[in-house]
Amino acid sequence: MKATLHVLLLSVVSMMVTGDVHLSERGTGPGCLVGTRLAFDLNTTLEETKRLNNEFFDCPNPEPGVPCFFYSHVFKPFFIIEGTVEGESDRFLDSYTFKVVGGGRTRGSVRNYSHEEILNFNSLSDSESSRQTLVWTYDDAPDSFRLTKEGFLLMSNASNRVRWLCQRNSPCGDLTPVNLLDPDFFFIIEVSNRETASSPFCEHTLRFELHAHGFPLDPVRGLFFMQMTMTVIQTILICYIGHTCWRLRQKTVHTKKRDGLDEQDGNQFKAGDVLVKVGSMLHSCFLQLYCIIFRIVQNPMLDHVIMLVVLFDTSTLIAQTFQGVTVRTGWCLSAVDSCLLVFYVVEAVFKILVRGRTYFRKPWNVLDFFIVFMSLLEFTLSLVQSAGGFSSRQASTLFRVLKTLKGARVFRALRLLKAIRFFKGLQAILLTCLQSFRSMSSVIVLMFLFLFIFTVIFREMFNESDPEHFGNIFRTIFTLFQILTLDDWSLIYMTSRDNGAPHIIYFLSLYIVVELFTFLNLFIAVLADNFQLSIRKKRQCKSQKSPDVKEGETQSGEKAVEADLEMSQAELEEEFHQEALRRASSDSKQSKRKIELISRHLQLLAAMDQHMQKYRSQACLLDNLVETFFTDRDMETRSDNVE
Repeated sequence: MKATLHVLLLSVVSMMVTGDVHLSERGTGPGCLVGTRLAFDLNTTLEETKRLNNEFFDCPNPEPGVPCFFYSHVFKPFFIIEGTVEGESDRFLDSYTFKVVGGGRTRGSVRNYSHEEILNFNSLSDSESSRQTLVWTYDDAPDSFRLTKEGFLLMSNASNRVRWLCQRNSPCGDLTPVNLLDPDFFFIIEVSNRETASSPFCEHTLRFELHAHGFPLDPVRGLFFMQMTMTVIQTILICYIGHTCWRLRQKTVHTKKRDGLDEQDGNQFKAGDVLVKVGSMLHSCFLQLYCIIFRIVQNPMLDHVIMLVVLFDTSTLIAQTFQGVTVRTGWCLSAVDSCLLVFYVVEAVFKILVRGRTYFRKPWNVLDFFIVFMSLLEFTLSLVQSAGGFSSRQASTLFRVLKTLKGARVFRALRLLKAIRFFKGLQAILLTCLQSFRSMSSVIVLMFLFLFIFTVIFREMFNESDPEHFGNIFRTIFTLFQILTLDDWSLIYMTSRDNGAPHIIYFLSLYIVVELFTFLNLFIAVLADNFQLSIRKKRQCKSQKSPDVKEGETQSGEKAVEADLEMSQAELEEEFHQEALRRASSDSKQSKRKIELISRHLQLLAAMDQHMQKYRSQACLLDNLVETFFTDRDMETRSDNVE
């Protein structure tokens, strides 16, 4: 009885040490020792996972007794052969197969998969992995990996790093968050050496439960968010274009009515002119669309909208630097990033359509295009990996490529520099610093020259007394940069003094006087002088602008007087008619339509009067010419008769 209780107590203790994650374990075969079993070594797995990933994120909502791992981290499991009688354990060094045999969104919905599902979710053969159903793949496994007949990977301690894949058609693919937290999933893992040839005498099989959290946004769903955002932007643009076209239509109709043109006369086309009419309509539509896009690009409101988008995108990038935010809301932040990417693409496309090749002549535009291109490239590779069929080797390679391209996302933070264009003070400071670089370059060269001179001196004289600070050339340069800020220079002096080099104080004093009190202050003086010059230029521009404004006002007044004096009789009559019309409208309170008709009638009367005057002058001129002709002829006849 005591022996049985002792065995049960050791079993409970061993389960507590290994993490209490066993669902079932068994060992069969003639070579298996009595009272031994295969167990999951949770402590070693956690330590190795932290070492490989340099971090460890626990579940936001952990389940008791179930180990939890982050989805994006490499998972390297370790197993032991545990003795339930004596309590001893040894490392399991045999080859084994790693299979996902069950799972669910919640622990209560976990179910066991069928044999066909296990093949689809775990088989690394090309025929199975092309179905987009893989749950996991190997990470940095050797090229000569071994597979079983059904395509299961044979793993060992030398090659046992697992990368969660969760393709689109797998049970953990395209998960959606719950309560704005990242999706999670529960797996049932089966580890067995039944199909290996190296241990035919003892077959071990172990099933345990794992909890994975922090599943990312599926690229196809990210494309859906981009399409929804594009639909919203298209709706806004269509409304704006429709409103603009309606205003242009109303203006055209008003112009035709004012000029007395009939719309039906303009719509009378022959049968052969249908294509010409359609072509002209399309051409006018394209021109109007181009004009509308040009107005949108030139409108300052676009810059303000992009500025708000940039600030919001920057806030999301800052939020992703916190581990708690990344673990809990990474899925939602990725969805927001997909939506914001649409704004950047639309902005770049509109500006390229309007400006053409001149768009790439500005460095700011080149930087924006590079950022948008890298973001689109990263998203496209993720989308291709999610939608297309890849083998396990290709999937592992694509993971490394995407991990490298994620570093390009930091360039999006540079878009915050576009805020400078909205603040004139920041523009003045930046331009002054850039203009001061030429005059400060000589000072910078002198500073670095003396820095290298003192580096050689300190390295040769004090490398033995203080090897921590002056052991090599790079440590010496770093130490001198530190002394340039007067940071802990006294500690450096006391270290060398205690080691028998008290004369370092003279060299430190000389270095501080030359580098800090002379060159650094000279650097600041040059910068301050350039700021003063820029302020003086602004004042001179303002002082020169004020007399020019006065002269312009006087000249405009003189031109107005001359224009009034040179006004023609027709303009005076037109003003008279308008004044009469205003008086009549104020007296009788006629409608706007009647006022327009009366105005048009008066304009026609004035034009008729003008044409009548021209006709009379021409008739008078013609009468004079005829009279002159006949007078000359009579004179010639009389002269002939006299002769």
